[in-house]
Amino acid sequence: MSELPTPQRLSLVDQTIEAVLALIVDRGLKADDFLPSTAELAETLQVSRPVVREAIAELAGQGLLRRRQGRETLIALPSGAQFEKLLRLRSALREMDLDDLQEYREIIEVAAARLAALRSTAADVEALAEIHRAMVAADHEDERHRVDQQFHTEIARIAGNEMLRLTLEGITPVMLDLRKRAWAGWAASGGGVEPVVAAHAQVLEAIRERDADAAGTAMVTHLAQARQGLAMSAAADHRPNRPAAAGG
Repeated sequence: MSELPTPQRLSLVDQTIEAVLALIVDRGLKADDFLPSTAELAETLQVSRPVVREAIAELAGQGLLRRRQGRETLIALPSGAQFEKLLRLRSALREMDLDDLQEYREIIEVAAARLAALRSTAADVEALAEIHRAMVAADHEDERHRVDQQFHTEIARIAGNEMLRLTLEGITPVMLDLRKRAWAGWAASGGGVEPVVAAHAQVLEAIRERDADAAGTAMVTHLAQARQGLAMSAAADHRPNRPAAAGG
């Protein structure tokens, strides 16, 4: 029988980080609430003040705490930026599979479109329509990518699901390469701007009509364009591209 790996013990600072996070939860602290003082934390957690300071510095570096002048520390609301950093590092250390990103996008964004149709207000629809008008007016590729991302981010906001918004906020910057590759393949295969803009218009109209099924179907249609573009881009690079998962 092979030997079991020896469990790695957390350092004292890491244990203190976990304890500080548990204290925040246990005390029901919210964003912009003050964290207890270093002295109080040291006494409560039974560790030295330097250890507490190091733990606080680590949490601040992760965006979970915010330091102010006067040595006050406030609770920070985590954003998609932390998720984005993780994905960027993972991508840098090991090339991220574009098919995985596309599949993730198909799962998340179809759900977002359906929820947006159910929860949108007249003001939401107008905001999305304004972005679509900017998409129609975009006259160069970088602007089209920017407005395209804005369109999908706005749908996530309208969907009203915090977890959905947070994950899409984190993945959006990483998706830029995916969008660029998809567009390059789409254009190389003879695809133009008009069908893509029209597909977005179908999503917008379904959300305006508060038709969740139509919104989901319209988003599937649009994302099929992106998958086709990726397939063409992969073929040009002589790389295999996995087929889409079966399903509606």
